[in-house]
Amino acid sequence: MIKENSITQIEPLLDTRIFLYDFLRRAFLQEPNPEFLSFLKEGGHFESFPFQEDHEEIAQGVNQLLAFMQEKDLTSSEVLDSLHGDYTRMFIGPDRLPAPLWESAYLHKERLLFQEQTLQVRRDYLKYHLLPKHFMQEADDHLGLELDFMYQLTVRSKGVMAEEKLDELEEIFSDQKDFLENHLLKWVPELTLRINESAKFSFYPGIAKILKGYLALDLEALGELLDITRCVK
Repeated sequence: MIKENSITQIEPLLDTRIFLYDFLRRAFLQEPNPEFLSFLKEGGHFESFPFQEDHEEIAQGVNQLLAFMQEKDLTSSEVLDSLHGDYTRMFIGPDRLPAPLWESAYLHKERLLFQEQTLQVRRDYLKYHLLPKHFMQEADDHLGLELDFMYQLTVRSKGVMAEEKLDELEEIFSDQKDFLENHLLKWVPELTLRINESAKFSFYPGIAKILKGYLALDLEALGELLDITRCVK
């Protein structure tokens, strides 16, 4: 049996991780839409956003988003069009992209897509029988897909914990930690810098700062989750 005090340590953190990875994957998986902007405006998430006191970049990003939302009406079509334009220009094209959202664009020598990084990420997905919706049309190492992978595994970890499958829970946490170290943390810092330099509005720089800060914190959290899981086995 998992010790009761360990459940109380792990479960709230897993819920927070699910919320954050859900927010971040939705921010980058697709162009901004009214549903996502409504989620930001009506949920009251940012006044008590997790880990603001634990990481300066998260606090800076949250403050940027709050200032943007206080200044702009997120329900207006003008704001939606502006954010849509920023997303398209930075991440989609058709012109040369100032901040591409694919890992291989940063880690491959010639900045090409569908390279070894893409295949490595695909193997990680396949281990858990996960494949992108647009498999073979969208490179697997897209930021939104990598964040979705972290989200899906975190959701899975809650179910595994409830069933007290500690070996499987440890494997999930270990794989997530490896994925952060070998993929996301290797290229998101440069992406964040490019977004800060190229965005016309503070919206995406704010989200990028939250992303960069949170990934660093989550690496530490996964180390702690692994320690707890191993202690109660």
